[in-house]
Amino acid sequence: MKRHFSLFLLAIGFDLYWLLVVMFRERGQLLWLALAILACILLPSAYRLYALLLAVAGGGLDVLWGLSGLIHFQGAAPLPLWLMALWLMFAAVWTRLTYSTTLPGWVLALIATCGGPVAYLAGAQLGAMTFVQPVPVVMGAMAAGWLALMLAFHILMGKRQ
Repeated sequence: MKRHFSLFLLAIGFDLYWLLVVMFRERGQLLWLALAILACILLPSAYRLYALLLAVAGGGLDVLWGLSGLIHFQGAAPLPLWLMALWLMFAAVWTRLTYSTTLPGWVLALIATCGGPVAYLAGAQLGAMTFVQPVPVVMGAMAAGWLALMLAFHILMGKRQ
């Protein structure tokens, strides 16, 4: 029961972090990045590379969606610093969740496939980004991207059952 409660607290903590990052974006980006780096450092060393690979791949998806004209983030950079921090924190939390839970990898991938695009929709409502194409088109592309990302991640981590 203690493990379930700690995973619940981890999820709530990430949700609070996500909300603060999306609401305050550039106004706290060095803090967001420092917290994400700390979360990654606190992972067992055997899992840090997985988290870094997930963060880079996720950021790459955002750049791809931006370059393809699906979404737009304010500013000149294709991937804002606050979003890089958000990806690193997500990757650290997701990696910890993956090696701590008994849920099969396909269930975790399905959760992320649904939750990821919904987070972007909420972020757009909070003004963090703009959907350039119709919402169903963007959400469909994001769901496909998240599914591919999560399946690859869980296979790489060996969470296949």
